[in-house]
Amino acid sequence: MRAYLDHATATPLDARVHAAMAPFTAGEFGSPSALHGWAQRPALAVEEARAHVAALVGARPEEVVFTAGATEARNLAIKGLLSANRALGDGIVTTAVEHPAVLAACRSLERAGHRLTVVGVDGEGRIDPRALADAVDDTTALVAIHHGQGELGVIQHVASLVDAVRAARPDVRIHLDAGDTCGLLPVDLHGLGVDALSIGGWPAGAPPWTGALVVREGARLHPLLEGGVQEHGKRAGAENVPGIAALGEAARIAAMEMPARADRMRALGDRLAAGLLEVPDVRLNGPREERLPGHVQVSTGTVEGESLALALATRGVACAPGSACTAHGGKAAPTLEAIGLEAPWTHSAVLFTAGPGTRMGEIDYAVRVFGEEVARLRSSSPLAG
Repeated sequence: MRAYLDHATATPLDARVHAAMAPFTAGEFGSPSALHGWAQRPALAVEEARAHVAALVGARPEEVVFTAGATEARNLAIKGLLSANRALGDGIVTTAVEHPAVLAACRSLERAGHRLTVVGVDGEGRIDPRALADAVDDTTALVAIHHGQGELGVIQHVASLVDAVRAARPDVRIHLDAGDTCGLLPVDLHGLGVDALSIGGWPAGAPPWTGALVVREGARLHPLLEGGVQEHGKRAGAENVPGIAALGEAARIAAMEMPARADRMRALGDRLAAGLLEVPDVRLNGPREERLPGHVQVSTGTVEGESLALALATRGVACAPGSACTAHGGKAAPTLEAIGLEAPWTHSAVLFTAGPGTRMGEIDYAVRVFGEEVARLRSSSPLAG
């Protein structure tokens, strides 16, 4: 028996998504930017994909900029918005539990001379609208927040956060990171009133190396990658036609199947969390309710997270130590420190993420093996009482 519960890192492709990619890895090889006949079908595929992604997030096709994944989209949003809107000021406001790509981009800009304010969160990882608004002043140019937190699984009340920020400074630029939610949960660029929305492939069922930044018309954005006029001049370089076609098809499918997919993954996550928490001295990180469907992060106290993830892997259970994006290598998890946890809980987290194709049998097997491996590792741990 095997259980693949690391979908936030990589997920199997829907056959329909794979079929949308396939022509552009073989006979349809023309550049969509060219003027000859070989360009026609690739160009059409790119624009169809742009329309599907725009429809998924309540935007216009011309507001979609394709990227090589959510990490590039996040960097383009943070650096591109700030560069293009210097007249607003030099201040950045973000939170302590943003994606590592967002925090790294903000820290890089801080080293370059920008003023950075990092807002804390509560014990479940939730952002307080008042605290966020209090951090905004008349020199704040950019506020960077997220929809769903990729480690703790908390879903933020974005509308309340945006309203609070706009009340503090109406013309500030707001970036919403939906890299862990778009395609799995509803998100609307214009409905939420944000200026930019970064998305990645995996929640929608596309390859993880696909993504997009959706930028509200009038928000102004400078490119990170320069040298060509592709993507309306916002992202130079040859278009990744297979990946764009895949993301577009995944967006089309998600628009139709998102509610049923989320309900199924939520049931899987609930069953998984209930089973893992039956093991003594295991705590759930993040909220029990209002969390990402299929997402469960727990800490085991005296068992180091990487050791547990490796032990589970030898039994055919795939998960991530602490985060799908970083293996902490014995260091405390910053996100867990941000919600007030201390060692050993900060060192002992493992993250399980189910996908649309995950079976209940996989969940039950993972729960059983988790309990057995935690008990085995605790018996040999010098930290165990």
